[in-house]
Amino acid sequence: MRLEELTWPDFDEVKRRVDTVVIPVGSVEAHGRHLPLGTDTFAPLEIAKRVDERVRELGRDVLIAPPVWYGHTFVLNVYPGTINVGGDAFKAYMHGIMREFAAEGFRRIVLLNGHGGNYSPLVLAAEEVAEEFPDVEVWLINWWIDFREDVLSICSSQGHAGQDETSVILAIRPELVKMERATGGKSKSKVRRIRRDIGLELFPDGVNDDPSLATAEKGEAILSVVSEKIARLLVGE
Repeated sequence: MRLEELTWPDFDEVKRRVDTVVIPVGSVEAHGRHLPLGTDTFAPLEIAKRVDERVRELGRDVLIAPPVWYGHTFVLNVYPGTINVGGDAFKAYMHGIMREFAAEGFRRIVLLNGHGGNYSPLVLAAEEVAEEFPDVEVWLINWWIDFREDVLSICSSQGHAGQDETSVILAIRPELVKMERATGGKSKSKVRRIRRDIGLELFPDGVNDDPSLATAEKGEAILSVVSEKIARLLVGE
């Protein structure tokens, strides 16, 4: 069920029998020269849609909330089109959203995250909500991290705007992918370095992986296994 499609009486009825809300969270940021700026939101949105369908097939219901499009993306802010929300502001915003769902009576809030920079603010916001609402549990799911083994059983590598992300967008929004521009490689740092322009070094052209081997078939396989596993976790299997 999509929250934005319900009337308030419908929502009032749903919250009496559904205990779980899923919030896709992403970012608007550079993803190489070949992927759309909305990549980190398109992916969790699609996964949420598939999770919703699969959970219903398993005899349960979850509520899918509208996505949070903008995220905390300091490192990629060196590239045009990246819209960075400061960590404190992002944390406060997510806290406000989760607090409202908790106050409405949802006992499980699932943050289906598509962007690495969101991680720390999301954890801090979730801890504050859990402190205020002892009966509420927040799940933070980072699909490319939590299911890394599954992703790497399909792709030979993964990374920002890399083979895995590119494959997923090829599967769901192929018209937005410019594969003729899909180039890149791995860049690493032995320690975490924080500098205003560090993204130019760690993410040359906004990429940290080789996306050239991406295919829609790989993307479909990733989406299928990740959504299936999340759905089964939600129904307790």
